[in-house]
Amino acid sequence: MRLSAAGPCMPFISAAAGHKKWTVVMMAFANFAACTCFSLLAPFFPNEAAKKGASQTIIGLVFSCFELWIFASAPVFGSFLTRIGSRFMFISGLFVCGSCAVLFGVLDRCPPDTIFIVMCFLVRTVEALGASAFITASFAIIANEFPDHVATVFGTLETFSGLGLMVGPPIGGALFELGGFGLPFWVMGSLLIGCAFLTCLLLPSRPDNPRPKRGSIFRLLTSPLVVVTTITIVSGSFSLGFLDPTLANHLDQFHLSTAVVGLVFIVAPGIYALTAPLWGYLSDTKGISRFLIAVGNVVSGVSFLLLGPSPLLPFLKHQLWLVIVSLAVLGLSVGCALVSTLKCLIIGAKKVGFEDSLDTFGLVSGLFNSAFSLGTFIGPTVGSVIQEYKGFDWAATVTGALFGIS
Repeated sequence: MRLSAAGPCMPFISAAAGHKKWTVVMMAFANFAACTCFSLLAPFFPNEAAKKGASQTIIGLVFSCFELWIFASAPVFGSFLTRIGSRFMFISGLFVCGSCAVLFGVLDRCPPDTIFIVMCFLVRTVEALGASAFITASFAIIANEFPDHVATVFGTLETFSGLGLMVGPPIGGALFELGGFGLPFWVMGSLLIGCAFLTCLLLPSRPDNPRPKRGSIFRLLTSPLVVVTTITIVSGSFSLGFLDPTLANHLDQFHLSTAVVGLVFIVAPGIYALTAPLWGYLSDTKGISRFLIAVGNVVSGVSFLLLGPSPLLPFLKHQLWLVIVSLAVLGLSVGCALVSTLKCLIIGAKKVGFEDSLDTFGLVSGLFNSAFSLGTFIGPTVGSVIQEYKGFDWAATVTGALFGIS
């Protein structure tokens, strides 16, 4: 009764377990390498681009156009996932990202002004399309492979993505000091290309079984749960993007060194990355996805009111410890809200008649990536405008109110 009856099935069980293990390993490594590559230009590119005649506005657009193209293209890739092939989309997206990174490393040799600026936009646009393809495919694949553990695996991948975004800038700065403009892009681009080839060998191949299309992203948005969850995704990514151009100026009043400012910057994303698997585990095992999203939104809103601190809380003064505590709580609460969203999108899709299939997961993944990129695109832009005219305290208050709406 123990193993003898199950003996013939053991090779299948072992193969299935190995398949899933390699799927997670390859996607975790790919997410880490890609996010490191995407973020490595932050410490040095603005100054180098300015030497080539790019204005601060243009430099900002070079950064933000990346998210804008993902916002526009992710639903398209999601809709055609099974027709293109999820594995092919994942691998080719990685290869395109790596190739564009290598190409970006030679742009310092372009003539200044218009040619340099146009080439930056072209390369970043194609790189964004590659990123959109591989990220959309990766989320759909994990939803298909781990239907009972979607949030847990998604949280694990978010940990590696967050670590990549954290180490990208210091790696980029160090490689720039070591070998100039091109070296950071050549090293990380080559790593991504190598990752693409390694994925060809190690990521198991399984048929996608495309089915006749029975719905679109517009039908998906007829679900109230999907709409509310999408707003949460935009709010969460908006809040993380909001801090990039605004927090440093807010910290000037404390007269901190550049190194300390850098450490303050990693508090929220660091805690988010480290706790994401925990929120995923709770979501999967306790069945409390919607509760986690609601609690995460409320606590995130409060943390932004404290971060300012908000003019609505006149009894609070500007203090460094309050900023750090607020950022720590924000990292916890945004993770609590965001990690469960992919699972809630799938639940909402089923409620409006979508099947439990890779086609559905492709649509859901495309919507998630589109919403996330929309938030990271408008967060820095809107945050900077509000800060310029009303100050950081009101900008943080508006961001907190956005979570209240969610």
